[in-house]
Amino acid sequence: MTGSEKLGLTQQGIGALTKLDVARSTEELQKAGLPAEVIAAMQDHGLLESQDETHPPLISQNVYAGWKSQRGMLIDHTRTRAFDAAIRAAVSAGDKVVDEGTGSGILAMMAARAGAAKSWGLEVTQMADWAARLARENGLDAVEIVQGDAGRFDPGEPVDVVMGEFQGMFLIEEWQHYAAFVRVRDRCLKPGGRVVPRAARLFLSAIDDRKLYRDRGYGFWEEPVYGFDFSSVRQGDIDHPRRYITSADARSIVVEREVAAFDFLNGSERDYLLTAELTYPYRAAGNFHGLLGYFDLDMGNGQTLSTSCFARETHWHQSYFPVPAIQVPAGGEVKVRVRTFMAEGSDGLRMGLTVAGPGEALDDQPEHVFAFE
Repeated sequence: MTGSEKLGLTQQGIGALTKLDVARSTEELQKAGLPAEVIAAMQDHGLLESQDETHPPLISQNVYAGWKSQRGMLIDHTRTRAFDAAIRAAVSAGDKVVDEGTGSGILAMMAARAGAAKSWGLEVTQMADWAARLARENGLDAVEIVQGDAGRFDPGEPVDVVMGEFQGMFLIEEWQHYAAFVRVRDRCLKPGGRVVPRAARLFLSAIDDRKLYRDRGYGFWEEPVYGFDFSSVRQGDIDHPRRYITSADARSIVVEREVAAFDFLNGSERDYLLTAELTYPYRAAGNFHGLLGYFDLDMGNGQTLSTSCFARETHWHQSYFPVPAIQVPAGGEVKVRVRTFMAEGSDGLRMGLTVAGPGEALDDQPEHVFAFE
């Protein structure tokens, strides 16, 4: 190679390195295309390390490591004020508190302001430096920021409150974050202790929204594109479905259905693995353009923080899961089977949707599998 030549990743190299966004076994990395000697060399040079299952994926760390995402959460006054009120209700003077995934440190600082004698903020990313600086600049000596995998944290003594904002855009996709919260809760929380938030409910609602279906679903390909036939692209989209974050029109909701409820004081990330069958009856004729997902948080102080399109807008918005449109007559119904599962090879949580229109059987229909991207 001459001095003017440069090296770049091949497609095979990109595919192999992409597999490193989450912790995997040596066998899985070898199957992905990384030879054993390359893996060993990367370990020797400090490029790979042993990580617990609670260690968040690299892509999640990158998202939350800067002020773009942190500002987006802080500027969500509905979310942040709800947490502040819940913390003031949960924390008493002299309490010891742990905030799992503290980010900017805002919740840990709120706990100190509410009277906590000690408020640990756990953060895996470099935001820990900012959180520690902000606590110092605000004169909050009770706040201690700890950088590292929260799943390995040990305060050395039981604490009164464990809290965290571990909810992904559709609640369940950040299962590793919740797993870390559970690890901290089970190790640190004293008997009779409190958690914030306390619980959650997950919803999938049938939606009839032609514009959303055209802009984010499959409707765009069902009409000529500037006079050309692009309909063959539609099947490719259907074969590789995507979830879209949107701010939906509440008037487009046909029927709301609760999928599952979660207990953050006693439950675990295994509760995120679920199967449910839902029925959506149509009183009037209309279209089934997919499902709109959102969740409600029980903040533990009698307050509910909702991310639905019926409530005040939050940074979570709603999740749109498109499926091929179904025409539904008045009195007809759509049936949906929901299945969440871990993808093979540690690739994260997936959600499968099987949809049957009027007169169809669920077992005869294909499953649309969504990754949370």
